[in-house]
Amino acid sequence: MSSQHRKLFVTTALPYANGPFHIGHIMEYIQADIWVRFQRMQGHEVHFVCADDAHGAPIMLKAESEGLTPQALVARIAATRPKHLDGFHISFDHWHSTDSPENVALSQDVYRKLAAAGLVDVRTIEQYFDPVKAMFLPDRYIKGECPKCGAKDQYGDACENCSSVYAPTDLKRPYSTLSGAVPVLKSSEHHFFRLSDPACIAFLREWALGGRLQAEVANKAREWLDADGGKGLVDWDISRDAPYFGIRIPDLPPGAPPKFFYVWLDAPIGYLASLRAHLDRRGVDFAAFLADPTLEQVHFIGKDIVYHHTLFWPAMLKFAGAPYKVPDRVHVHGFITFSGEKMSKSRGTGISPDVYLDLGLDPEWLRYYLAAKL
Repeated sequence: MSSQHRKLFVTTALPYANGPFHIGHIMEYIQADIWVRFQRMQGHEVHFVCADDAHGAPIMLKAESEGLTPQALVARIAATRPKHLDGFHISFDHWHSTDSPENVALSQDVYRKLAAAGLVDVRTIEQYFDPVKAMFLPDRYIKGECPKCGAKDQYGDACENCSSVYAPTDLKRPYSTLSGAVPVLKSSEHHFFRLSDPACIAFLREWALGGRLQAEVANKAREWLDADGGKGLVDWDISRDAPYFGIRIPDLPPGAPPKFFYVWLDAPIGYLASLRAHLDRRGVDFAAFLADPTLEQVHFIGKDIVYHHTLFWPAMLKFAGAPYKVPDRVHVHGFITFSGEKMSKSRGTGISPDVYLDLGLDPEWLRYYLAAKL
């Protein structure tokens, strides 16, 4: 047993609740589970939680196509989780959902505190609108050519080829993935988190480059922070227009049209919502738990969401203030690849955890393989 007792709050990335687990989820959960089990064997206190990422346009649109409410779709997907978690011996203490009262309360609280700190702006912007579907298009429903490297079929927020981050309106030859139509520009008021504020940049330089990240991840964070002469961080659009399945933005002027938090604002707060639900079941005060100076907050994620977890997430927590705390470590893994390319369900190169379990293969074989390779 280690001589120094540790108190750990550990999470993995939230799976999006529009489909069952794929092998990438299972890889990450096994990786984190092995680390958590080791910490527990050392006698440390570990609180290991996760949740379904239940909001956003993809879930809304899939539910609509199947004649379901978004809540019914999420419930159907959530019912598939225990088979895989139990089947691969993954030992979460609690599994929750971002579509929960805890997440509504915490997301609105974080937003209000960021606004009170002067880090939320409201601006009129032009954004892409699908004239066929008659709706504003989320970033993931716009594709085109990357404005930096020219790669084709890149999403409206980031390039998978060169890792550039940009606005959807920067794409060359954009098209709607919903209808194939060329989107048109329309104006709307949006809420922005001022990630470019000098206070945010100064904090992130200290946090991201201060030994909390693997060297390769810290180098990527430095690249983002140093872009454009040190002014490379752009303010983050945290709102979406109706129709949208998500958490309403509070405190809007009377008569104003409803606005919703962009799913990437409330999804990581879902870590805290799951923790809060877990602690409530145990009769532990959430704020007091987070205020413990010995608590370590540790996240396991894939490299495709590094930008969100090393810039937006720590800055949100830092400037929202108590009871929130910034992460102590973010552990990042790469992708499982097939013929040198990222394994992908949409490209037909995914491996279903169902097949592995249904064939009766021993889950310990996969756990050992992943432990050895990671």
